[in-house]
Amino acid sequence: MKPFRAVVASLGAFATLGILAACAGPDAATQQAEAPLSVTDIKGRTVTLDKMPERIILGEGRGVFATSILNKDQPVDKVVAMGEDLKTAAPSYFDALVKARPEVQSVPTIGSLSKGDVSVENLLSYQPDLMVLSADNYDALQAIGMPEKMDQAGIKYVVTDFRQHPLTNTTASMDILGTVFGKKEQATKFNTEWTQTVDSVKERAGKIEKKPSVFLWRAAGLKDCCSTVKDSNLGEFVNVAGGDNIGDHILSTESGDVTAEKLIAEQPDMIIATGGSWAKDPKKPAAIPHANLGYATDEATAKDTLNGLTKTPGFEQVTAANEGRLYGVWHQYYDSPLNFLAVEQFAKWQHPEEFADVDVDKHLQSVHEEYLPFAASGTFFSEQR
Repeated sequence: MKPFRAVVASLGAFATLGILAACAGPDAATQQAEAPLSVTDIKGRTVTLDKMPERIILGEGRGVFATSILNKDQPVDKVVAMGEDLKTAAPSYFDALVKARPEVQSVPTIGSLSKGDVSVENLLSYQPDLMVLSADNYDALQAIGMPEKMDQAGIKYVVTDFRQHPLTNTTASMDILGTVFGKKEQATKFNTEWTQTVDSVKERAGKIEKKPSVFLWRAAGLKDCCSTVKDSNLGEFVNVAGGDNIGDHILSTESGDVTAEKLIAEQPDMIIATGGSWAKDPKKPAAIPHANLGYATDEATAKDTLNGLTKTPGFEQVTAANEGRLYGVWHQYYDSPLNFLAVEQFAKWQHPEEFADVDVDKHLQSVHEEYLPFAASGTFFSEQR
């Protein structure tokens, strides 16, 4: 037992530490939250906030693709409202997320910014500290003068992009979101893996001289043949993975439609079709089913619907579609930070021998374990039988 004098001394020391702590003021986390914050978005706009935002609106519900990576335990922490698109555009992801984190379903939705059905008054009702806009939404809102109205109302916003130019803007957008959500360390961790993955594919593919011509078919079967992209979107991944996106040569705009006759004339070496879970009634497929892929799709359904695309009028004369060179990829990789999985898979399809050692399925599983609130399930890539 300590002598009485030693005990008194110890108590005095603890008291002194307590007084010093009290005099020290707010802790570091509090000081950081209350300090001014500046961030430069992908449009080059510098946005300054008085303090770390606590009430954030996601202009697109699919912004949760990124916030789930930044905070898998609380993917909608600080999110007071979001666009209505998550449930309709990515239903299998939405269902998996809600099952793992039920609170997501209770986040209010604001409608669609791209359709112009959201007002400044509606946004102000959520008392946001900040709003996150996709580059597509920002461009659409520019046409109707919405950003100016938001500025006049004092609504601060940052612009991110995973869709228009993902090779350039994915990591930049994660940095922006990591900053405003207070998850910079997680953003850096994810960006490191993203960069290592894409750089590895780019370096290896860059050494391959022969590049197959590839037609990227957006939302295949959802609309008449055939939508594609130029110098943007998943077309960037075709090129970085050692292919030649023919949309870059045949379109005059960033996106557009190509006729079956044009495909017959071009005869691409392969076709990569994007697909999702859009059927009105999955038990009653259309004559030409969309390519069904996602968290709720089994491999047999993915293959059946992919093969169904060959019934598109005119495709009997498109060689790639009839010789087993038609592939399917989950559509939402065009708008998700997990797009680096598509980069790897495109490389394997375009150069199977050179990328035989790359295990995309294993990587997909590990990415979900590390970054997402739920385990991987379903089918995201498909090949013809």
